[in-house]
Amino acid sequence: MQVQYPISFEGNQGVGKGTLFNLSLGGCGIESGAHVQVGTTVTLRVYVPTHREPIHVGRAGVTWSAGQDFGVEFMDMDPKEQERLKKLIVDLQEGKTNIH
Repeated sequence: MQVQYPISFEGNQGVGKGTLFNLSLGGCGIESGAHVQVGTTVTLRVYVPTHREPIHVGRAGVTWSAGQDFGVEFMDMDPKEQERLKKLIVDLQEGKTNIH
């Protein structure tokens, strides 16, 4: 799903912020001023305007990096957070939630 949500991430290279795009159950793309290396593991917090609390991804692996963009694969998520993500994607597909 093409979206634009604020996101924060943290890994062994430090902390950063950016904009999430191209969201799926398996991962997402992130636009950020930070250069993040392929193979890095990060934790993510996705700030969805209609949610009181951010969606937390416990562990995501960086699979590609190009300029100011990078992509991650979700590797470890609490089942509750995974359900929140699934619901968000369904709501986006049904037009019940804004993409930004």
